[in-house]
Amino acid sequence: RFPADVYLEGGDQYRGWFNSSLMIGLAAHDSAPYKTVLTHGWVVDGEGRKQSKSIGNTTPPDEIIKESGAEILRLWAAAVEYSEDMRCSKEILARVTDAYRKIRNTVRFALGNLDGFDYQDDALEVESLQEIDFWALNELDALTEKVIEGYANYDFQKVYNAIYNFCTVTLSARYFDIIKDRLYIYAPKSNERRSAQTALYKIADNLARLVAPILAFTADEIWENLSSKTSESVHLSEFPKVSGVRDEDLSNRWEKIFAIRDDVLKQLELARGEKIIGSSLEAKIVLTANGENYELLKRYQNDLRFIFIASQVELTENADFSIKVTKADGEKCERCWNYSTEVGEFEKYPTVCERCFAALTEIETAAV
Repeated sequence: RFPADVYLEGGDQYRGWFNSSLMIGLAAHDSAPYKTVLTHGWVVDGEGRKQSKSIGNTTPPDEIIKESGAEILRLWAAAVEYSEDMRCSKEILARVTDAYRKIRNTVRFALGNLDGFDYQDDALEVESLQEIDFWALNELDALTEKVIEGYANYDFQKVYNAIYNFCTVTLSARYFDIIKDRLYIYAPKSNERRSAQTALYKIADNLARLVAPILAFTADEIWENLSSKTSESVHLSEFPKVSGVRDEDLSNRWEKIFAIRDDVLKQLELARGEKIIGSSLEAKIVLTANGENYELLKRYQNDLRFIFIASQVELTENADFSIKVTKADGEKCERCWNYSTEVGEFEKYPTVCERCFAALTEIETAAV
């Protein structure tokens, strides 16, 4: 069609194809034959040298596909700054492969925890979600906005960075770490578990659509494993839409929580080194804080042990902020591995805590 959406070539074409097309378009139609012109650099080796068969520093695309798969080649193309000369070598491709593996494993975790979950029948309404699950969807909305903007501006590096950081930091290092306990411990049909699954499904669904232009095969795999697909193929589905109602206060609040969490995790690591604890679930964390930090922590006091991956958290108000790690009180629950003073109180299940006793009772009742 005329005009074309985009002309894509190397920078040498400013005096070649771009220029000749422009002159012909103006002469014949009084209009440029393209809406946008994109230029790319040359593919060079890992040291920035021109690739040459005589030097032996070439990386033929067919060999990359044969050794690593087409997805790695696509992801490399998305990850580089294509407007400049693009470096490509086995070492660089190995780093891209590692990044791809992290993205893939992130989605695998989400899909792996959706067994027995049908989005149409089991998803909770947004207002019924636990706050951390709503936070994850809030961050997904921010990701969607960045990715759509990146694609619209042909800024594929921005798309790659946004998706990679979302998968490795927002999800793997933060959200997944916190919800594992809820996914594994609560009864399969409990609201606690369904809340997390609702968020996981939405994350997997949106990621499939967002990565589809650059990771076509991976997007297909994700799509095949979703229970409530809106179209036969992800490549026939609509792109996710930005809600336009992102809660910035929620994001800022949780950023402060995660900053405190980072400090707590450092203290837990020190306590492990000093043999005070073995794993973080053996820990009781004693926090003292004042002012804004105290009010923030008090607001989430019942959730802090899950946020910090510890058995117990004690919070007191004091002028100085401090973190102390001690051995948790009580005995180890053989089901969730948390330490609790309630272990041994339940005759039917004497080796579990109150939370696991409630979950086991719910599972038993549902099976009758």
